Amino acid sequence: MTRVHHPDSKVEVEAWGDHDRFECDDAEVWLDAETILVSYFDDEGVVVLEGRPDAEGGWELSARSRPRRASLRPIADTPGGLEGEIEEQEQVATWRLRLGVPEPH
Repeated sequence: MTRVHHPDSKVEVEAWGDHDRFECDDAEVWLDAETILVSYFDDEGVVVLEGRPDAEGGWELSARSRPRRASLRPIADTPGGLEGEIEEQEQVATWRLRLGVPEPH
């Protein structure tokens, strides 16, 4: 199965704990039926989250280099829009991901 690359994706994370609200307009997403890989930059550097589909049509993700977990679900009536929760050290925030235009194969 081919993994589709979505450059220029957008990540938005609401304020949580010691973290201010932020946006990243140059996030990258790789997506296929079995995996999702999201990379973006926040105030502390690069964040890479990798996940698998869950039973409800969304994704459960975990970070490779931080104690961070996240979930994503499709946003109704918003093509390419996903929303969920992101958690680190028992602090939780809402986050959104808008997929960029996929690169042609």
